[in-house]
Amino acid sequence: MSTRIFKSKTDSIIDGVCGGLAEYFGIDSLIVRLVFVALFFIGGIGLILYIVLMIIMPNADKSDLSPKETIQDNVQNITERVKEAGEGLGTAFSKDNEEKHSKHAGWLGIFLILIGIIFLLDNFNMISWIKKDLLWPLIIIFIGLWLLIRRWR
Repeated sequence: MSTRIFKSKTDSIIDGVCGGLAEYFGIDSLIVRLVFVALFFIGGIGLILYIVLMIIMPNADKSDLSPKETIQDNVQNITERVKEAGEGLGTAFSKDNEEKHSKHAGWLGIFLILIGIIFLLDNFNMISWIKKDLLWPLIIIFIGLWLLIRRWR
């Protein structure tokens, strides 16, 4: 075991937190990632814990910074990455892609209207033959099939 915990630069998916914890405890990083996913589904604590660790864990190459400087540096890095991601989204939704996104938005609109009609009719007990416990799995299967067929084309 290492004497200090650092974010990993070699085993990083989002920010190196899980890789750094795995290196510190001498375990596989997949186990740490699975623990965070499990904690996410237990009240969302995994996400909160990960964000806190993203902010307070130092990078290995900046081990000489004080805790306050580490937090400031991490917050600045996170802010820059979020800004870059936002700019990337802005580029993805530019005028060049407007027609393609408009077409997808139209299909999404039709899908949402159909789902709304189903729920409305169900509230009026007009479609009692639809089993509610089967509706969402069927919707997810339909979306998955639609995505696969669209990709194969």
